[in-house]
Amino acid sequence: MAYKFYKIKDIGEVVSGTTPNTNNESYWNGNIKWITPAELIDGHNWYLYNTTRKITEKALKDCNLRMLQRKTILLTSRAPIGKVAIVGEEMCTNQGFKSIICNPDYVNSEYLYFWLLSKKEYLNHLGRGATFKEISKSIVENIKVPLPSLETQKKTIEILKKSLYLIDKRKAQIEALDQLTQSVFLEMFGDPVQNSLGFKTEPLHELCVHIFGGGTPSKSNPEYYIGNIPWVTPKDMKDIVINDSIDHINEDAIANSSAKLIPPNSLLMVIRSGILKKKLPIAINTREVTVNQDMKAFVVDKNKITVEYLLYFFEFYQKVLLNRVRSVTADNLDFQQIKEILVPVPAINKQKEFSNIFYKVLAEKNKCLQQLNELENNFNSLMQRAFKGELFSD
Repeated sequence: MAYKFYKIKDIGEVVSGTTPNTNNESYWNGNIKWITPAELIDGHNWYLYNTTRKITEKALKDCNLRMLQRKTILLTSRAPIGKVAIVGEEMCTNQGFKSIICNPDYVNSEYLYFWLLSKKEYLNHLGRGATFKEISKSIVENIKVPLPSLETQKKTIEILKKSLYLIDKRKAQIEALDQLTQSVFLEMFGDPVQNSLGFKTEPLHELCVHIFGGGTPSKSNPEYYIGNIPWVTPKDMKDIVINDSIDHINEDAIANSSAKLIPPNSLLMVIRSGILKKKLPIAINTREVTVNQDMKAFVVDKNKITVEYLLYFFEFYQKVLLNRVRSVTADNLDFQQIKEILVPVPAINKQKEFSNIFYKVLAEKNKCLQQLNELENNFNSLMQRAFKGELFSD
């Protein structure tokens, strides 16, 4: 059944935020929650109860900020557009939000939350601006929302919440599996940064039979990028195991550039990227790959060390490395320093035992990831059907 459409301005009030003068100390470090778009994650946020920064009563008054009550919808209107959440405890926002105070006679805020969550692409399409896109208060006010009765809205919410519960449960299982592998590593080898169990140490370069740099085949020869050899760049380094890449090259590209074939079961590391402000991307490749110039690949001496052990050594050591990140033209690590890092080297049999555990846990994690993907697809399908009026008659 098709639902009747209402403009947001007819079912609620749209409120903008602002940023108090950051040079005015009397405006900051108070007890009033103040949120920015950066604090919302991609995807599902649900209710938010706290904020990174807080302002004072003086800032609230001087800047005419509106205190948003519980169940107000937070909608990011720029940088980026379309993240959505619900106020869990009263707070105010910066100018990156167009918040929606729902009229409960017409719309349940949780229903509107789910509808907006399903419309990120549409919301981005509404963005205006030459330098960066933004949706204005007027644009938000005139967005049309399909609304069934409040009773049907409530039924829709319950179905979607149950679907989200299963997604969140699966995400929690994946996180627990990640923590399990880290816990096993610490139990077997102690703190690798402090070398708390007193293993002998060797410089990283002496634990490798080869260390590869990367390269970018000439973009002026698009033929180089027609092939089946993975060409891994920092944008591919989202998982700790790399099976493929977004871009691929061919043998001619390798012959005519500094890109080199890297054998399977090497350690890939990003050494130049903006991501190094937050994280050190590392991974094991399961097949022959090449990498670009922002990366290095370490081929380990299997008589001394396993690549799985080295991977988790760097999982813990990354905090030390990231403190050394310097900004010149890009965020980068000093490769010479990396090669000289002293790595604790436990008995190889003990390392192999850890490798076996690593792959068993990884197999369970991959099952959970596949299930998560299916659950998310189901959730997205449910949302589309719900807002087309296909779940209930009204």
